[in-house]
Amino acid sequence: MARFNASSIALDIGTHFIKLVELKKEKAGIVLTKIGIKEIPRDLKIDRDKITVQLISQLMSENRVKPGPVNISVSGQSVFVRFVKLLQVKEDKLKQTMRFEAQNQIPFGLNEVMWDWALLDKDKNTASRKAVIVAIKKNIAEDMVSKLNAVKLSVRLIDVAPVSVYNCMAFNEDYNPENLGAVLDIGAKSTNFIIFNKGNIWIRSFPIAGERIEEAKEQGIEELLAEAERSLEYYFVQQGEDAPKERKLGQLFMTGGGSFMGDIESALSSRLGVKPQAMDPFRKLRISKDVFQKAQQEGMKNQFATVVGAALRGMTGLNIEVNFLKEAISGKRLSFEKRLYAGLSMAAGAMILISFSIFMRQEYYIKKIKLDKVEDMIGTYRTYEPKIKKIREEEGILTGKMDTIYQLASSRAVWLGIFESISEMLPKDVWITDLSGVISIEKSSLGRMDMNGKALSYQSVNSFVSSLKALPGFSDVRPVSSSVENDKDTGEEIVKFSITMDVVL
Repeated sequence: MARFNASSIALDIGTHFIKLVELKKEKAGIVLTKIGIKEIPRDLKIDRDKITVQLISQLMSENRVKPGPVNISVSGQSVFVRFVKLLQVKEDKLKQTMRFEAQNQIPFGLNEVMWDWALLDKDKNTASRKAVIVAIKKNIAEDMVSKLNAVKLSVRLIDVAPVSVYNCMAFNEDYNPENLGAVLDIGAKSTNFIIFNKGNIWIRSFPIAGERIEEAKEQGIEELLAEAERSLEYYFVQQGEDAPKERKLGQLFMTGGGSFMGDIESALSSRLGVKPQAMDPFRKLRISKDVFQKAQQEGMKNQFATVVGAALRGMTGLNIEVNFLKEAISGKRLSFEKRLYAGLSMAAGAMILISFSIFMRQEYYIKKIKLDKVEDMIGTYRTYEPKIKKIREEEGILTGKMDTIYQLASSRAVWLGIFESISEMLPKDVWITDLSGVISIEKSSLGRMDMNGKALSYQSVNSFVSSLKALPGFSDVRPVSSSVENDKDTGEEIVKFSITMDVVL
């Protein structure tokens, strides 16, 4: 059963406005607890980035929203969206297949972008399945994250704006999933045309939107209509034999700040043969008393579909879930696990040294007490002199051993330094699962360390062994065993290995 968040904060940073939504999960449903909007000045001389950060801070403060993780979305114009058709693929091979598709579909190297994918068909038994691949240049996403970090906000999720709009509509169940339908999301600089049919969607973004309509009036509306018709044609051509037999929209929703400008509704109705209806992003949300009046203000519903769709992520199951930060989050989780394993191993090693030192010290004190008693009796019991001599010899041996133990205890920093060196040079795709050591108390002897771990490839293990051999603290580094197994969670092949080595103290 999926585990959902108890609350969610989302921001939509648009061209002219910044929108804020806070949702909370209660027994009766999802509640809209906070809503806010700030207009960005259109003065071209201002520092837009600086003003945006200030407005976000003001928006959070005025609506009494505590800083924390937030969900955001990026404009469809900034994102590469590709739809692919997959032949029957086994579930454990999906990730590998989608990475191959992404390399072919995205016009940049995967190291230059953040990307994710989602299946559109929920039925695993179909002969072929459809998926969507989305990608964004890393610098765009990193710039957005940096702005929010400046006001002490961490980014939990980066969604795609048209996907957020579609998820908002699907959540509100204000449509017939069996009919061919569309959402026209008209922003300030770009419009998203989202076509949906039986769980599958298709997205096209074009730069005819509110600013163009405001500038060119009827000519701007005519250009918007032409792009909408062109989008429909593209859709039917790309769908091929999967396209609906009746090439006509059964329903059309409108949203976005530019959707109420001019006479767009009647023009769309005339050209596309379907009467548009305003999308209500709050339809299935419960609204707290504090925000009810705000939510009913004119124009609110037109502008909040994207931010509500982003806020719903993590609160409930949605039709399409993509996150540009997914790979970064997975990397952080893997790094945390590696640090945890390394930390536990170092702590265990330190405890072994401490425990051994305490044990030997206790034994020494017991012998010393015995010796003191014998010396008190030496004047009276001369006959015990040979035994006393023997005990003194044992004391000498123990003293030598204690010197060694003290030397080992003082060298704990060296051990910790070795553990730290291993942690620092540990490759990204190798992690240690078990670490143990045996220490000789004889002077000038070597310690021994045994290590077990996992890696994503044999090459990584060999590279790790070579790095260990290069460290001055180890000698005779040698692999003991290695094997391959499938990870229970991801299904990927994992190499298990064991390594032993001598430690020079």
